[in-house]
Amino acid sequence: MASSDNLLINSNPGNTKMWRVFVFPYFARGHLIPMTDFARLLSASHPDIEATMVVTPGNTNLITSSLGKSNGSTQQPVQILTYPFPSIGLKPNLETIGIGTSEESSAIDQAFRMVRAGQEEFLQQHKPDAVIVDAKFPWIATIAADLGIPCLFFLTTGVFPLLVCGYLSRMRAKVGLHDHVTVSGLPGPEIRMPVLELPSLVLPEEEAYARYVENTILKSWLNAFGIVVNTFHGLESEYCNHFGKTHAKRAYFVGPVSVSSTTDRGRILGRGGKGNTDCLRWLDNKEERSVIFVSFGSQCYFKPAQLHELAIGLEESGQKFLWVIRGDNESEWMPEGWEERIGDKGLVVRGWVPQVAILAHAATGAFMTHCGWNSLLESTAAGVPMLTWPFAAEEFINEKLLVDMVGCAARVWVGGKRSTRETESELVPWTVIAHAVSRFMEPGGECSSVHCKAREIGAVARSAMADGGSSTSDLSRLINDLINAMQNKTCS
Repeated sequence: MASSDNLLINSNPGNTKMWRVFVFPYFARGHLIPMTDFARLLSASHPDIEATMVVTPGNTNLITSSLGKSNGSTQQPVQILTYPFPSIGLKPNLETIGIGTSEESSAIDQAFRMVRAGQEEFLQQHKPDAVIVDAKFPWIATIAADLGIPCLFFLTTGVFPLLVCGYLSRMRAKVGLHDHVTVSGLPGPEIRMPVLELPSLVLPEEEAYARYVENTILKSWLNAFGIVVNTFHGLESEYCNHFGKTHAKRAYFVGPVSVSSTTDRGRILGRGGKGNTDCLRWLDNKEERSVIFVSFGSQCYFKPAQLHELAIGLEESGQKFLWVIRGDNESEWMPEGWEERIGDKGLVVRGWVPQVAILAHAATGAFMTHCGWNSLLESTAAGVPMLTWPFAAEEFINEKLLVDMVGCAARVWVGGKRSTRETESELVPWTVIAHAVSRFMEPGGECSSVHCKAREIGAVARSAMADGGSSTSDLSRLINDLINAMQNKTCS
């Protein structure tokens, strides 16, 4: 039986009719965090909407910390309801990808198809007025249709990588016949990429999964009330317009939702879970824009040999750095005497950190990133230029957008063999890393135009989330459309 335990974050202001909108995120921080940000925005933007985060029990603490202690000042309550996580033999409450080992994360990822029955029972029991669900859960659209309520999908990636992947998926038989592939059917310039840098889902050997995406996921998008995307027009405007015409009845571009956290210190520090905040005090003692922040997301598992090269490269660059790593196996990768030589010039942090707060800090001058969409947006919103090091999924496509089309980033490695398949990717040598970092951080150097563009696009991102901005306007349009549908009891 689904649990109805309810964590009320603040009190109902007393409206006679509250529209209950349930938000269902996937079990990964990269999905849980932005969808929590969005739930707060939704709840705070209209007096008659009550947003409820619906998660498995092991993810309630992450949601609570992301809502922040000051959530009681918002106009409406954000609640948390739970439904059961499948029993798959993991330790209790380990239900989030990226928290445990890579093997445990893989097991959690495989378990997501087992939650349908629990979600259906939950919705039948609680009967909300509308649902906003992660794109990973296409079956919830069917359940919502049976209940006669509107269903919107929330996308935690941008429209540019989605459109590129969709195009490549349709031509998958030709992908792999050459070293490079060209995408020419989208707005804007032709996009040319090495086949090695493409996500596996567009390759011929993944045809079965591609059919699932096309026949189940994309079809559910088109049949749904609408699509909500964590992006903004200023970043990928022509692609947003194309997506809205081809992939959804209604499309709403409401990001970067992380901006909603920057006005609340409690929320900015707790967003995504309790992490290391000592690094912020370390940054307080550094000069403005003098530190490069190095972090590759919650699902990066570099081999010790690559960590060793990165450590030497950061040291030899001569630049100050804040480096977030996973695990504590320093003996496998740390060069002898490295920490002593680094001294106060570098700081290594293990585990989770308040990334939005770090990027917003005046001492942060650049961000070395894997190009995950959340990190991309958070850095963009902060106006921080990026040094890109993608390694999986659609991250190389995101890099293409940042480097070649927007111009707010530069690649760590230009001439090496890179790939989304770990066995086909070369080790990035420390000499390349040291040169890239020192060149990128040089004031007034050859990358100064990238830094200027980052500040420019940052202003555009923040403007989109301000009163009258494109994302705020799309959120208002979403709310008006949704309330109209709920009042008229229609799911289409």
